[in-house]
Amino acid sequence: MKKLEFLLQKEGDRAWLPLETPSVEILEGRYRVVGRIPHPNAEIEIRVFYTSCDEVSPQRQAQSRSARTNPEGLVVIIPYTRLKPGMWQLSCLPDPQSKPAQPWQ
Repeated sequence: MKKLEFLLQKEGDRAWLPLETPSVEILEGRYRVVGRIPHPNAEIEIRVFYTSCDEVSPQRQAQSRSARTNPEGLVVIIPYTRLKPGMWQLSCLPDPQSKPAQPWQ
């Protein structure tokens, strides 16, 4: 099975940090996230979920969109965005309309 990799970059930094575990803590700030997917020029579905850490009434937001990976298999998951405290969940799925050569996670 092919592997999906998320890369995080803080605004003003040049380095990209791989998100190597399912649970990562970062400082509040403006970041962007790209996905490296082993399928160049592939249609994918991107899902971003955010749950605030407000203990009284946590708010959950969801966004879903389609995108296409570039020839290197990269795709923007989140453009520069202020990542507020809370839980952010990111996922990339093969577009249901297309059939990738091999499944990936």
